[in-house]
Amino acid sequence: MRSAAHRNASSARIGTPLRTASSAPVINLRKVSPPTKRARKKPPQNSAPKASPAHAKLLLLAAELRTVLDFVPVGVVLLDLRGRIRFRNRQFGELFELDPRKLAKTETFPQLAELLRDHFRGANTFAFRWLTSRERPNAKMESDELELVRPVARVIARHSGPIHSGMTARPSGVRESFGWIEIYEDITRQRHFQSKLLQTEKMVALGQLVSGIAHELNNPLTGIMGYAQLLLGRALDPKEIAESRNIYQEAERARRIVKNLLFFARESKPERSRTDLNEIVERALALRSYELKVQNITVDTRLQANLPATLADPYQLQQVVLNLLINAEQALLQARGSGRVSIFTFSTPAGRIALEVADDGPGVPEEIASRIFDPFFSTKPPGLGTGLGLSIVYGIVKQHGGEVTLSSSPSGGARFVVELPVVRPAELESERKIPATAARRNAKASRILVVEDEPTVARLINEVLSEEGHHVEAANDAHEGLNRLSRGSFDAIICDLRMPRLDGPGFYESLVRSGNPIKDHILFVTGDTLAKSTRDFLEPRKLPFLEKPFLVEELKLAVDQLLERTQSPEKAHSGTDAASTSTVPPPSSPNSVLGEQNPSSRTAPSKLKRRAAKES
Repeated sequence: MRSAAHRNASSARIGTPLRTASSAPVINLRKVSPPTKRARKKPPQNSAPKASPAHAKLLLLAAELRTVLDFVPVGVVLLDLRGRIRFRNRQFGELFELDPRKLAKTETFPQLAELLRDHFRGANTFAFRWLTSRERPNAKMESDELELVRPVARVIARHSGPIHSGMTARPSGVRESFGWIEIYEDITRQRHFQSKLLQTEKMVALGQLVSGIAHELNNPLTGIMGYAQLLLGRALDPKEIAESRNIYQEAERARRIVKNLLFFARESKPERSRTDLNEIVERALALRSYELKVQNITVDTRLQANLPATLADPYQLQQVVLNLLINAEQALLQARGSGRVSIFTFSTPAGRIALEVADDGPGVPEEIASRIFDPFFSTKPPGLGTGLGLSIVYGIVKQHGGEVTLSSSPSGGARFVVELPVVRPAELESERKIPATAARRNAKASRILVVEDEPTVARLINEVLSEEGHHVEAANDAHEGLNRLSRGSFDAIICDLRMPRLDGPGFYESLVRSGNPIKDHILFVTGDTLAKSTRDFLEPRKLPFLEKPFLVEELKLAVDQLLERTQSPEKAHSGTDAASTSTVPPPSSPNSVLGEQNPSSRTAPSKLKRRAAKES
């Protein structure tokens, strides 16, 4: 039988039961010793002590709890009130990748904190919660996050607090505690997904912002380009012609920049159509040209002429080109701060079209090449790469029935090749061509109402159409436009889509509710044809539209086409005469300039004139 002093000395070692203030023993997960009690006779030397049923049950319960704690996917550490470690599960050591031999020698929390001192950002981060909370009589379960820097960067969530006996043994009502528990969970992936979700929300907000900015820029660009074209059509001296041409060319350059931004920020569901891969590459290069130039990165392009078309979502395909281009750009900047990127398009012997993006950077090591398209896999420093760019490329290409491969380029860098199927003739959409009736001709004088809140754009439309012999009236908002319709008759309406108070869709719905047949003789102009709300309004109703900033010849062709379609034995009248006037059927399809489904395509004024002359 052991002495009382021996029992007290052993209770200070690891493996003794935790005790409450009332000295009631609690389960010890390390070891449960059989209860000692005074025996009158010393048992024989060769006979094992017989455990009581209560003790056997205690042994079983301890083994079950130890097994459960070893299999939970979090690290667990149990401490007594003095900071001595009573238990730590297997996952704790694996989470921090600690040496099992060193971990086994740690008996107190300060020793454990010293062992993990260099693993966290901030030497005292790990021990701070223990030092500040364990002495508080009203300490509660609290949570914080630790940034692990060794052996790998991770985010660890820690939940720590006292272990209570389950009863209030103190008069103050504070529950008595007899230990401390620390739970550690790896939440790196959750934080990564949350950051990506936040980035996605930022991109959505950016798309909305870009849409608003584009609309504001397209209005002045319409006036600049329009009046520059009017000047070019007048008798000027050579110097004035050159200056007017410079104005027009710079405005056209600004228009392309705005269009590319809208094209990139467009939010929509995937819609596949006949797509020119060369045009997609040129769009992507236009978006990155300035950045590449200031970063001293040279881009070599060799785009195959007459490259067959593919059936693809042009917006997703542009994302593929941009991601590959940015990936090459970042690799070059990380390696030496400059370099060369080559972009080729060509037809393959297998009857497909291909895009090749190669750089002369450091390339991709063979040991990680098989993981390069994995989500969240990145070789770039923190903050530079998300690990999603190439996985997005892989997903989009696969959805389009294509293949993307990685190899080493002849210059030593990385070489990505995207192969896409060629569109069969039966899959091609019918080409949208301006019908002969829409060619430039001397249309008879008509009364046209212009509803436009931008004074410069309204004056430009007025001047262009007045020179064509039309009688034009302008209203600076939709309400004034409805008032003018109630007082007189018009043959056609040109209406802006986005206006304060009552916008274009509201104006159109007012005409529909009143039964006014002029609703079938309306041409919308807008600087934001890529916005989802714009397309949801125009496309289902097959309403003709003209994109800002438009060319003067485009405006003339659009109005001629609208008037040609709206010819009827009777003119469209105002709302007071609508009941006695037969409704002119709406246009069968939004062809040509009036409903161009690829609003980014443009034709120079001289080409429009030659085409119109040829068709007439």
